[in-house]
Amino acid sequence: MQSKPIEKSYLDWEPVLNPEEVFQQTVGFTYLSTDEIGRLFWVENRPEENGRSVLVTRTLSGDLKDVTPMPFSVRSRVFEYGGSPYIVSKDWVYFVNLGDQRIYKTCLNDLDAAPTPLTVEKTKDGNIGKFADLAVSPDGRWLAFAYEEEIPNNEAINEVGLIDLQNPAPQESRTLVSGANFYKSPKFSPDGKSLAWLEWNHPFMPWDSTLLFEASFENGKVYDREHVAGSESSSISNIGYLNSGELIFGADFAKMTEVSSENFYNLYGYILGKIRAITNELMDFQNFRCDSKKIFGMALKLGKGRIVEVNPIDGKIREIKTEAVAFSVPVPSDGKLFIVGVMAKGPTRILEIDETGNSSTIKISSSQKINEFDVSEATAISFSTEDGDRSYGYFYPPINSHFKAPLGEKPPVRVLVHGGPTGMTNPGFSKQLLFWTSQGFAVFDVNYRGSFGFGRNYRDALLGKWGILEIQDVKDGLKYLLEQNLISNKAVVSGGSAGGYTVQRLLTFYPDIFAAGASHFGIGNLVTLQKLTHKYESHYLEQLIGGTLTTNLAEYEDRSPINHLTKLKSPMIIFQGSDDKVVPPENSREMAEILRKKGISYEYYEYPGEDHGFKKKENLVDALDKESNFFKKTLRCSEASPRPT
Repeated sequence: MQSKPIEKSYLDWEPVLNPEEVFQQTVGFTYLSTDEIGRLFWVENRPEENGRSVLVTRTLSGDLKDVTPMPFSVRSRVFEYGGSPYIVSKDWVYFVNLGDQRIYKTCLNDLDAAPTPLTVEKTKDGNIGKFADLAVSPDGRWLAFAYEEEIPNNEAINEVGLIDLQNPAPQESRTLVSGANFYKSPKFSPDGKSLAWLEWNHPFMPWDSTLLFEASFENGKVYDREHVAGSESSSISNIGYLNSGELIFGADFAKMTEVSSENFYNLYGYILGKIRAITNELMDFQNFRCDSKKIFGMALKLGKGRIVEVNPIDGKIREIKTEAVAFSVPVPSDGKLFIVGVMAKGPTRILEIDETGNSSTIKISSSQKINEFDVSEATAISFSTEDGDRSYGYFYPPINSHFKAPLGEKPPVRVLVHGGPTGMTNPGFSKQLLFWTSQGFAVFDVNYRGSFGFGRNYRDALLGKWGILEIQDVKDGLKYLLEQNLISNKAVVSGGSAGGYTVQRLLTFYPDIFAAGASHFGIGNLVTLQKLTHKYESHYLEQLIGGTLTTNLAEYEDRSPINHLTKLKSPMIIFQGSDDKVVPPENSREMAEILRKKGISYEYYEYPGEDHGFKKKENLVDALDKESNFFKKTLRCSEASPRPT
């Protein structure tokens, strides 16, 4: 029998897991898929194996097996963020290895044999090729992919590439489609006679403007290319084929009203030169998969996801219930669905859902026993902004079965800012969240304007206003929580990448709100970022800030936190990976050096070998431990921050 909780101030609560335990026996699941005979596959991210990503299969007998041996790590670096890094076809697995970015093949009937490289180590020009979104032609001869070739001191080359699987020797990528700045998601039609793909050009990101093309495919070549859909004011979210040969895609359009279905990613079909609307909903069908006759997808409305089955003939939608509160795109196979499900009060798991909606667990992300009475559940909140709009987020109150706060005391709050900034946050359990809420922190996870899952207008609201609207939403969200008497006025803030920029912007624009901030590979100087960032995001700031360094330098400088450090009143802790190409370490080093010279309180930690998002267990543990100690020390030593106004 558990003893009665001890009365302690929130900041004196002890977490139910220490930082080491948070990442102990913990894996992540991505890129779920099935093959033609029903075997299930996924990539398992393992912090305890130095962050290695392992391809795993569930065999037809139900056994779980590693497909890729040490030291292989299945991860693409196309666009630096990567894409789908493997494909399975007729007992063969084709995958991208992180270390050299080559494509390898391995046979599922002989997993003891070493994987064989299919692509060259370097091109004839001495460059490194990178591969993602692999697709095998139905006859098994051709492997198509999104291809990126790094060019020293120049912009990378992007195209749709191809290799011949009948050739046993390592090959260079053969150009199949080129001419645009970027390509992704090549897909063969079921009869192998057509190939579809997505492409886009500077200065747009793929959620701003995407073009969908389809072409005839024969003997390793494409011809009769057709522009199916997409424009400078519309984007395509996903593509796939039905067995009938109809090409399915999701599309939204800019500057539509909030009550227009075109403001959301709805589903369309294309066949014999004609487009037809399949759905007409006020929700985003952002990701989907096609089986032989139906479409299964994840639909988002006001940020809340649901699993749906769509009849492509009449557009009728059936929601498939699940105990998961957030999930990956569902993968259909033989009357069943497979998802990665985030749970409200337990570890993430891979779920199998049958036709009646009953589910069973295939694997959980952590075997550690968690007391459900120590787990904080998310409450979705919506609040008014000072400019008359609305914003959203999730609130997690502190909870720990061993402690209770003195009567009337309100908890400190840790604000979480997601990256992107064109991203989103989902509700649900994680051990990192448990670490914070069980040691007395409320957590406010913000889906500020600019986030996915709320329609095109909400996403586009941040264009030209990054560093303005999202910090306003954070401030207004805190004001709402204070008015609801849910938190104290002791606030800290943490975010990574674009979220790290928002952390620094909040600390310098609203210097009286936060007692401290944690910036993980964040951005202090937009000018430095623009000069050093990679091709994929090299024009992103033109959308988010407006103009270029040549035409609008003053605005870039004004929205750079590094130029407003005289306003900074709160200490900052900064974390950075030495190999980060998305937000190069020069950005964090520059901020740390100026803070040092100005005598402003800060801590700086750079992890060798880590890139954009830490993967190794020891670094994840160290960063969490340091951030927690930094926040608690600061809150204990400083006076309470004034209320947001």
